[in-house]
Amino acid sequence: MTMMMTRLRDPDAGEIQSLLATGQRLQREGYTRDEMLDHLGLDALTWYRYVAEYGALAPEQLRRLRKLEVENQRLRRAVSELMLDKLALEEAAWSRADARSAP
Repeated sequence: MTMMMTRLRDPDAGEIQSLLATGQRLQREGYTRDEMLDHLGLDALTWYRYVAEYGALAPEQLRRLRKLEVENQRLRRAVSELMLDKLALEEAAWSRADARSAP
């Protein structure tokens, strides 16, 4: 019976690089794809996503990519918060202008 490992967090760059290297080594040693995936505790979709996204990157490039992704998420949140603040201020300015123009 195959047991699926459940990950509670996203693996970091080093873990992904290690998974890819181990998986490629197992395939060279003659393991089938399913055996290799069982050994790594991954499903096929995750494996192919890791290969597509990170397979051609050197470990330091992968670490840099992950840091940039985290920074990008942080900046997107900051921009969203600023946009909400801007909309609230615009709405307050319009309601103030409407109050002044009312007789």
